Amino acid sequence: MRKKTPKSIPVAKLKQACAKLLQKLVRLKAADENGMVECVTCGKIDHWKCMQGGHFIERGKSSSVLMEENIHPQCPGCNMYRMKQASTVLTYRRYMVDIYGEDFVKELEIMANQPKKYYTAELLELKKELNERVKQRESEIS
Repeated sequence: MRKKTPKSIPVAKLKQACAKLLQKLVRLKAADENGMVECVTCGKIDHWKCMQGGHFIERGKSSSVLMEENIHPQCPGCNMYRMKQASTVLTYRRYMVDIYGEDFVKELEIMANQPKKYYTAELLELKKELNERVKQRESEIS
């Protein structure tokens, strides 16, 4: 009798799970001891659970979807609606330049158009690491 091997998880599902964990981690990392975090584009302050992980380079670009430096806390209004406005995108870009520098931001913008292939093994490892980091940060916040 042959042993059953577990079905492999599709790369797309793993990538999505990692992206969700990474967005949660980013919000947790930005939160103060009370769990409050500030939107990087409008300055609204709310609990990390009420905010979203907004991407500077849109989430559809595979090369930066799982890049921690590309994700920062945003209120739902900015992340879902105002990122379609040039002024909000420019505000986010200014924030990125202030944090990482102009050279990094330009490199990220160039990299956005280059596809990236993800592999199951690397995504499983990333998911495990992100889970550990999220649990650690959650234990630090009340």
